[in-house]
Amino acid sequence: MSDTPIRNDGSLNDDGHCFACGKDNPIGLGMRVTYGEDDSARCEITLDKRYQGWQEVIHGGIVTTLLDEIMAHAMIYHVGQSVTTGIEVRYAKPMPVDRPVVVEGRVEERRHLIRCTARLTDAADGTVLATAKSNFMLLKANDS
Repeated sequence: MSDTPIRNDGSLNDDGHCFACGKDNPIGLGMRVTYGEDDSARCEITLDKRYQGWQEVIHGGIVTTLLDEIMAHAMIYHVGQSVTTGIEVRYAKPMPVDRPVVVEGRVEERRHLIRCTARLTDAADGTVLATAKSNFMLLKANDS
């Protein structure tokens, strides 16, 4: 897998403050993403209590953010700049605080709307914690 930064063709600008992956955001999640040759993106991450909802459980909105962001990375890196037009998340098990997880996303279909899928698994045993599917709309450089 490559850890090359996502390409920027000028339609969206990355100033380093993205909540999910921004290197300059002191309160962000700090996702560091790598890319595979199979239209995929991957991140291993451990989140602490700052991101919990119920005691010892990462907030569901943060779980959705992880899934959305990994699909966006797969999409932007392998296809081009785009925006999410809809997302469907299925929660299977709570994401524990302070436990490493793996977030993987993949571009599945390339049509007018591009379909991506993602899953969040426990890094130690591979248990699926959540899955998602999403549609993305590809942007032209002057659509911003």
